[in-house]
Amino acid sequence: MMKKTLKVIGGVLVAGGLAAASSAHAADLPSANLKVIGPWNNSTTWKLNIEPFWNNEVPELSKGKITADLTSMTEMGLKGPEIFRLIKIGVADMGSTVTGYASGEVPELDGLDLSGVALTIGDMRKVADAYIPALEKIMLGRVGVRPIVFWPTVQQSIWCAVPINGLADMKGKKVRVFATTQADFMEAVGASPVTMAFSEVVPALQRKVIDCAVTGTLSGNLAKWPEVATHLYPIALGWSMWVMSANERAWQRQPAAVKDFLLKAHQDPLAKRAWSIADEGTNQGTWCSTGNSKCTWGKEKRVTRYNRTEVPVTAADKKKLADLVQAVALPKFASRCGAACTAQWNDTVGKAMGMIAKAN
Repeated sequence: MMKKTLKVIGGVLVAGGLAAASSAHAADLPSANLKVIGPWNNSTTWKLNIEPFWNNEVPELSKGKITADLTSMTEMGLKGPEIFRLIKIGVADMGSTVTGYASGEVPELDGLDLSGVALTIGDMRKVADAYIPALEKIMLGRVGVRPIVFWPTVQQSIWCAVPINGLADMKGKKVRVFATTQADFMEAVGASPVTMAFSEVVPALQRKVIDCAVTGTLSGNLAKWPEVATHLYPIALGWSMWVMSANERAWQRQPAAVKDFLLKAHQDPLAKRAWSIADEGTNQGTWCSTGNSKCTWGKEKRVTRYNRTEVPVTAADKKKLADLVQAVALPKFASRCGAACTAQWNDTVGKAMGMIAKAN
């Protein structure tokens, strides 16, 4: 029987995953053991999704036929951008990373999560539905890895270890970012973007190497950022989209029944739960980190209650963000990605969101 904690952690019932997997005839599945690289072990994605998925749900759903040797990026000393290369050369059968980390190899990936474009989880669903089919073809054809599923974490916001009152106070601050589009935004408001791995942020804030850092409202809480960060500014800078990819040769070697099972399980429960967490967890991360009485998440979701300062997102700051999307984010993305990529984005995400990207 499925462990009760797995039903609670995701915020959604696992029963849907059991129903989906049943069509794969779990009892008749061939046996398979996969080497899988997961996220950092102090991240939201690891704690609430990847770790329970591979270590508990996949064996349960497959009746023990499919198992995984799961290793976190923390254990491997990885930063994230190298995942596609490691998967392609067969270091692991499957692996996950933030799409923005891999945009150096696939510039089009930036277009999935441009800062300030998708302000709500509903917007992010529109973007994903419009753009992911194109990304799947690009990743398989150009990079040589097969994307299995994409999913969001929670709204990406700004955590600071120094007092701030709003967007204007970002000027002159050193801010950790993990995606090119976030760096574009920080430069536009007068901050100095600093690229570093998630696991390096807390000591960097402690040593004052950086003043602020971008991550999810819930992700920061789970990683204990409020122990060093004093202010949380929940302005919407994206959703930290993740992708699980497979080594194409290893994937093709798997029996059809195994591939069918894995595809369905990655959609439900993994992706289904992730979208649910992204929706509810965005507010809970803010509320639980800033002493708001609306906080209802606790130990069952590995959330800690803090009393840090929530910086209000004013109407003026929201307008400034919207202006920067048009003046900075879209033109810089178009310049980096090229004419064909920009046309594709405009025909997919642009149509869905009522925006047009054009290089300056």
